[in-house]
Amino acid sequence: MDGRLPYLRTLVVGDCPSLTSLSLFKHLTALEFLLINNCEELSLTEEDDNENLKLSLHTLMIVKFPKLEVLPQWLQGSANTLQHLDIVDCQNFKTLPEWLPSVKSLQKLRIDDCPKLSSLPEGMQPLTALRELKIGGSPKLSRRCRKEDGPKIAHVPVVELREDYGQICRYKFVKAPEDDEDEEEFNTSHNQ
Repeated sequence: MDGRLPYLRTLVVGDCPSLTSLSLFKHLTALEFLLINNCEELSLTEEDDNENLKLSLHTLMIVKFPKLEVLPQWLQGSANTLQHLDIVDCQNFKTLPEWLPSVKSLQKLRIDDCPKLSSLPEGMQPLTALRELKIGGSPKLSRRCRKEDGPKIAHVPVVELREDYGQICRYKFVKAPEDDEDEEEFNTSHNQ
């Protein structure tokens, strides 16, 4: 076998504490679903020399990934296909890339338990397919989305913001048909 898996559509990499690289990634051009869970030593940015790859990812889930600080450049290769992006329990994740708004197919974005992430990138408005944004366990980002980053996500039909695991606030922004003013509808529910 030469390391090529041209037809692989789903890959789950989990509980691999010694894994340092996904060097075969460039050969997984048909991959649609990728879940990376609890891989303490894995570095996704080592593959950034592959940023011009054309990928077919529809779903990327990165869970419990302590080394992740930024999303890898190669993810731009899925700008026309990526629909779901989950970043969960990444304690050192600091920033969403400025190129994220170029992922026009993105429908659902979930950021959970990433306490160092404090803002959204500029230019989120072009993400017109984005219909659900969930942010939890990232207090700085949740607070900022309620204030200065609010206009960046005003077009998203469903936004759930949680500062901790016990409180859920749903914000739904809709445009009033009778005037040009934006109407804000706030639904708050508390789950214990």
